Amino acid sequence: MISTARISVNVDEKVKQDAQQVFGEIGMDMTTAIDLFLRTAIREGQIPFSLQTERAYREAAHNAYIKAELEKAKLEAADPNTLWVSQDEMKARLRQQRKDRDLVHA
Repeated sequence: MISTARISVNVDEKVKQDAQQVFGEIGMDMTTAIDLFLRTAIREGQIPFSLQTERAYREAAHNAYIKAELEKAKLEAADPNTLWVSQDEMKARLRQQRKDRDLVHA
């Protein structure tokens, strides 16, 4: 027979409710979710998810975005059908767009 132990944890009521909703959607209760968390931590020898500051999270997300945009640019640059526009032409187009916008808002 497996011996069980009780764990008592104080959390914000809304956090508990929101977590119960998520776990319910997955098909498990709070006890099963916590047991899964503890067993995964034991198996992996660490907390089973990345812990970082909000700043580090934003920087990682920004870096991932930049990396994805660079990959798209590489593909576009390698595509023989890519239409290239000179910097002077782009500046002229932007100036015209500003003039058109100013006329509409005048």
